[in-house]
Amino acid sequence: MQETLKTLANMQSLDDAIGRYKVLQEELPKQLNDLIDAVTQATADLVAGEAEKLEINKQQRALEGDIKAYQDKIRKHGGQLADIKTNKEYKALNSEIAYLKEKISEAESVLLDLMEQEAAAKEKNLELKEALDKAEKNKLNKEGDLRSQIAELEGKIESTRSERNNLARSLPTPLIKRYGNMIKNKGNKAVAYNKDGSCGGCGFVIRQQMRIELQLMKKIVYCENCGRILLDNAVKNLA
Repeated sequence: MQETLKTLANMQSLDDAIGRYKVLQEELPKQLNDLIDAVTQATADLVAGEAEKLEINKQQRALEGDIKAYQDKIRKHGGQLADIKTNKEYKALNSEIAYLKEKISEAESVLLDLMEQEAAAKEKNLELKEALDKAEKNKLNKEGDLRSQIAELEGKIESTRSERNNLARSLPTPLIKRYGNMIKNKGNKAVAYNKDGSCGGCGFVIRQQMRIELQLMKKIVYCENCGRILLDNAVKNLA
């Protein structure tokens, strides 16, 4: 009987390993996707930042063009002043020149603000470039290893499952079926150990008589609450 209990303990140990592999099968692709998503997001952020700077530069060029046009008009009007015959025309032309100078002043004020925005955008884009470089470097360093681990997992699961099945062949068919049902329906835990007088699987208190039977290791004991196979901690030493 001790060999049977030892086999059950070893089978559960292998199923624990399978469970860990299956967790990794879900977790590792998420980690890989996170690496890829980080690069994609950093790239999008940088593209948006550069587009923002280009828009600022576009506005700057438009204002510079307006200022030049205003200045050209002022020079043109200045040349016309000498040819004016009436005081009314002189005042009107001076008024137009004053208006154009005011427009230049307004445009230059906006241009200064845009220059500040451009400087902030440049600094921001440097930070975004650094973030992209960091994300790409992180992806480069980890992607290969993650893909290798993902590719190897199915093989590890199959080899571990095969080892567990080989152990199961030495057990009676009804016991194998019960073990399999427990693995399927009890969170991958068919075997539980006595934990301070309680079932290590569900926490149900083990009766004194059953504790003695566990220590004797002469029969298979089942938890009266969850139905898992109960083992004494001494079986771990056998396994």
